Amino acid sequence: MKKLFLPILLVSISVMSCTTSTKGQKLNKDMVLDILEQFDGAIITRDAEVLSSLASEDLTYGHSSGKIQDKEEFVNDVVNGPFQFLSITNRDQRIKVSGNVAIVRHILLADAMDDGMPAQVRIGVVMVFQLGESGRISLLARQAFKI
Repeated sequence: MKKLFLPILLVSISVMSCTTSTKGQKLNKDMVLDILEQFDGAIITRDAEVLSSLASEDLTYGHSSGKIQDKEEFVNDVVNGPFQFLSITNRDQRIKVSGNVAIVRHILLADAMDDGMPAQVRIGVVMVFQLGESGRISLLARQAFKI
């Protein structure tokens, strides 16, 4: 029994440190890039769990069409809607970190399916991420615009 305790304890400590890796850290560009990669991946795979974990409860998500969604509407639309991203590339990306907030601007290029028909996307995007006291980085706002 004692032989099992130490390895289990070490694994537990290691897992806990990974899940709270941003706690106590200052927000930086590398952290934002990591979250963006997770976010784009979750959009492509339509992963509701990851999208929910990355989105703030106060999310305001604006589409280039002018449609605005809250967190629940956004996640539901990505997972169950007729539009599905197949690939996403962010060009001309600029990240500005100010305290616990990051503003990201880029041109989003994507291959997608729109109700079963191939589609190509080229839009401008502004995203606002916030680092909370818990160490969790979340998407607070996103606005897409036609270019």
